[in-house]
Amino acid sequence: MKKITNNTLFGRLTMILNLLVGVFMVISVVALLRFDKINTQLQNAKPGYNNMLDSLKRVEQVIGDFDKKIANSQEQMDNLTTKIEEEQTAYQLTVKDKKADAKAKEEAKGQLEFNQNQLKSFEEAIKTDSEQRKLAQDTLAMFQRETQPVIDNYKQLEQEVEGPRALMNTFVMITICLFLCKVVMFAYWSFLNMKNLRVLAPWMKKSTSPWLAIAAWFIPIYNLGKPCSIFYEMWDETKYVLKDKGIISELNDDSQMEMVGAWWGLYLVAKCLIPLVIGGLFIGLNFWLLPICFGDTVNIGTFFGAKGLFLYFNHTLIAVLAIVIWLAYVLYESYLVYSYNKMNKMLVDNVKEVE
Repeated sequence: MKKITNNTLFGRLTMILNLLVGVFMVISVVALLRFDKINTQLQNAKPGYNNMLDSLKRVEQVIGDFDKKIANSQEQMDNLTTKIEEEQTAYQLTVKDKKADAKAKEEAKGQLEFNQNQLKSFEEAIKTDSEQRKLAQDTLAMFQRETQPVIDNYKQLEQEVEGPRALMNTFVMITICLFLCKVVMFAYWSFLNMKNLRVLAPWMKKSTSPWLAIAAWFIPIYNLGKPCSIFYEMWDETKYVLKDKGIISELNDDSQMEMVGAWWGLYLVAKCLIPLVIGGLFIGLNFWLLPICFGDTVNIGTFFGAKGLFLYFNHTLIAVLAIVIWLAYVLYESYLVYSYNKMNKMLVDNVKEVE
């Protein structure tokens, strides 16, 4: 003799977790809006701040180039000075040497004069480069005076945004953890109900295996539709068993598929919407990466990752939409769980044992 189990407790726990997910999701979005109020100023100031830094770097690069040119010219001058001293000594010896011919004296003199002219050219180059470097330094000083208020304001906004960001991230992580717990509880509740059906309906032994009610939620791609089909199968077969055993009368099931389909549609939209809002498209499509993406890998913590969409959409409107969709999802799922719990209780109350 096989007994069926009363699984309403796990259904109620699923509903409680759903309500907690809804509450903390609302808190997370509110925290996101509080963070966004400062972060919007930061994001708006960022292009100007970056442009100023680029301008400063370009001027600093120009100064660095002049430093290199001056250093190179000075090195060449030092080498020429040494060389000229050696040539002067050699030229004087040539002049004093009565055996040296005039051509040798003329070549030594010409080489000496050429190097002396080169030395003067390097002196002029150093003078010109030094003047240009001074102008670049003056320009840099002027830029620094003009940009310092903007840089200070940006740095202050960066500091002000850290507190709200950390608070928002904390609530987001709590929401994610609650959501994962809810998924596990819902999956386990479905698993127990599918086991009941295998006991009550012999044909179910050739149908979906109960363990898939859990595994289907965590297999990539497979989890985009299989949990929905399992829940629909569980709902449909349970009603059939209730009617087959005369526990309930004939009921109108015309909208049964639409009810489950609406639930799954809300789930898919909700699961992608909040991650999209707080982390951008990459996180929106990879929800399970959220717990490990609080570093520099993605720009988490801003509407749509602070990319193009950050500028185009009204953030308050998106936040309200996210709240409405998530509350609709968790409340509707709770309603379906509550409705199925009633069917489970009817089965337990009317079918004690099955051979």
